[in-house]
Amino acid sequence: MKSDNHISFYKRIRDFAAKSTPAIFQICGDIIAITSALPVFLLLGFVTGLYTTTLPLSDETTLQTLILSVMPLLVLYWMVLFWLSGLYRNWFVRSPFTEMFTVIRAVAFGSILIFLAILFTSANFRGFRLKIVLYAVILVILVVLIRVLGRMLQRFLRRKGIIKVSTIFMGAPDPMLEMYTIMKENPSWGYTVQGVVFRDQKDFERWKTIAHDDAENIPLLGDVKDIKEIVIKERPADLVVMMDALDHRWMIDLVMECRVLGIGVKIQPDLYELFTGQARLQAIHGMPLIDINPELMKTWERFIKRAIDIALSACVLIIGFPFLLITALLVRLDSSGPVIFKQRRVGKNGKVFTMYKFRSMVVDAEAGGQKWAVVNDPRVTRIGRFLRKSHLDEMPQFWNVLKGEMSLVGPRPEMPFFVDKFKKELPYYTRRLVIRPGLTGWNQIHYRNYQESIEEITHRLKHDFYYIENMSLQLDIEIIIRTVIRVFKGHGQA
Repeated sequence: MKSDNHISFYKRIRDFAAKSTPAIFQICGDIIAITSALPVFLLLGFVTGLYTTTLPLSDETTLQTLILSVMPLLVLYWMVLFWLSGLYRNWFVRSPFTEMFTVIRAVAFGSILIFLAILFTSANFRGFRLKIVLYAVILVILVVLIRVLGRMLQRFLRRKGIIKVSTIFMGAPDPMLEMYTIMKENPSWGYTVQGVVFRDQKDFERWKTIAHDDAENIPLLGDVKDIKEIVIKERPADLVVMMDALDHRWMIDLVMECRVLGIGVKIQPDLYELFTGQARLQAIHGMPLIDINPELMKTWERFIKRAIDIALSACVLIIGFPFLLITALLVRLDSSGPVIFKQRRVGKNGKVFTMYKFRSMVVDAEAGGQKWAVVNDPRVTRIGRFLRKSHLDEMPQFWNVLKGEMSLVGPRPEMPFFVDKFKKELPYYTRRLVIRPGLTGWNQIHYRNYQESIEEITHRLKHDFYYIENMSLQLDIEIIIRTVIRVFKGHGQA
């Protein structure tokens, strides 16, 4: 019975390790490092008398109480800071030196914040400067050391086959075999080829000719034309594309499909021109592959962007609640029908949500079918004309922002009917769905025409893609300020 318990415990540990991502190793390692840094700092600085302190730490009980009371705050502080610095992602495939420099920058920034906090709350801060530097050095050493040990543990588990990164190869047979050979020579990477997908029968015949050893036993999953169904069924961790001359629209759709499924897409460098603004050439375990990464904002920027969304939308809804009630009353008195107009729109990753607006058109305005509003649209009511000119009809969308369905800044959400229509007519259209739609955007502060046409959609896509490729908090602030100016000038379309 005891032996069975040992086997069961070992199996649970093995199963846990097999499901662990690099981020889990990083989080566990950082908790150990942060909780160890303070005792080491106190032992080295206070207990050994390296420098004096006015704190009553001679009593062992007092010292333990201090550590236990401060430790949770330190762990929370540093882990939030590390998360905002982007330290909880797949650093295992990156150079450890790049990871080390990122840790140093994060700790340096966090230490400066601690120094400033002490500076403004303590009259005698000079004595703390050396202590902060010493603590920062200890923390950097421990975090880097334990992360290196975490890398070594992951390499061991991957080499033993406990951690596996399932991969599907798609494309031409010769580069596939070269990539497979490299992966076989480096078992510590943990890659296992789940299957191969060829362009046509000719490629398959070529593969049978050149494949050797284990390569010839790799399952054939199908043809390129069936790749979407294949990734949905197989759910690999990564899809590696090794082919050129692809249809641009088809490739974008595939990337979006994989993104929704949480599947990483990596392509050969010669396809780079297809994904300007979406792809970055990176050394994945030293291999020059392009890692598709549509969101270009850093982790801390995305966090602050979402925090601003929540704060501003909450303030508008709370402070402006009386004004919203008055507007609702005016809409109701102007024409019969519901005050709030609800409409299905397509959001991030193609997810459909209900968007809210103050009704600015007559009831059943879309009885003849969905279509864009036009200049001097006869369906617009009297109060609706004012609301549309001032953009006040969009005020209820702050509720969508608060819920996380929209952001303050981003491409405007479109109706599913138009999304399906434009996807068929224009390549890259679905690329605008990689981020949350916005209450306002780069296109909204530049548009002049609002007629439904391919030319207008193409013009809008250029603005949307510019925003996606240049996303930053600075650009968001500029767009918000320009939008406020447009609202006061009444540049909305009625």
